[in-house]
Amino acid sequence: MAAFLYKVDVISVYYSLYNLTIDSDFPLTHLPCSQESHPTNISIKQVDKLDVDVALLNQVGAYCWLNSSSFLLSIPRLADFYVRDGQSIVVAVADDADMALVLTYIQGYMLAVVMQQRGQLVLHGTVLQKKSIAIAVCGHSGSGKSALAATLLTQGWQLVSDDVCVFNTDGKVLQGCRALHVWPDVAEVLQLSETEPLAATMAKLQYVSQVPIMGNDEANARLDAFPLVAVYCLSEQQDDDQSDTLEEDVFAGALSEFKGMRKFAPLKANRYRTQFATAMGQDALFMQQCSAFLANTPVYGLSRGKAKLSLANLHALSDLISDSFEALV
Repeated sequence: MAAFLYKVDVISVYYSLYNLTIDSDFPLTHLPCSQESHPTNISIKQVDKLDVDVALLNQVGAYCWLNSSSFLLSIPRLADFYVRDGQSIVVAVADDADMALVLTYIQGYMLAVVMQQRGQLVLHGTVLQKKSIAIAVCGHSGSGKSALAATLLTQGWQLVSDDVCVFNTDGKVLQGCRALHVWPDVAEVLQLSETEPLAATMAKLQYVSQVPIMGNDEANARLDAFPLVAVYCLSEQQDDDQSDTLEEDVFAGALSEFKGMRKFAPLKANRYRTQFATAMGQDALFMQQCSAFLANTPVYGLSRGKAKLSLANLHALSDLISDSFEALV
């Protein structure tokens, strides 16, 4: 589990994320920050080498070991990440590592694991808000949720959190990072000018929405949490009677609501890193939290068919979301 210190000037900076204060040796991006000392909920520290006994953990992947309170991810030629007790992240960075990619892992993946260890409900979804009310767009990697989220941002929505939907103990979704990760072709189709490279070894871009905050929405920027009015689960599925007749370039977007107990299956399928949460022993807790927080929240299946996500198709999908949102509020 050896790794080497990436030589940087280490200055602790205090960040705010998910309504917690983070003391970090690493410079996190697109988060409120201060160099003034604060009571710290989470510490992020850099070390020369991790000292972790993997014999005490269960291996759940090629590079991952965990138990109910500890999580170790070791990525060759990048870094070793160790998350413990929902309070600390310790990182040993490899020589010549892509530091932007290291920071991406810390700010997304590792902080999501922290929140899971703290016993909070975490879905794999991008959260957006309008009128101080939020929605979550969920889906597996590559389903098109970031492209759809970017489309909604161009239409006046505000980003709450990218790829990670974290609930507080009152069942509201917490403010996360304000930068959305998108593929270059999505940025080109949507003509997103406010993008920057995410990392040298990743093709994705960061998009920070520059939509102005106007009128009553000025209060939104100061909110830490938002009530969630709906969950949209994106997929390529289509009706059985259409599957043999539609060509791949024909758009077949459709919105359908999961009723009753059927809503829990898509929620479980869109739990963040579901195999890891299961290995942490959190299956029962997840169902309890869904019952407590989402029992009265509509959960929709949003089918994009097999059509490519062209500009017209993205607008059609976003219209389905916007129309249903307006009907709910």
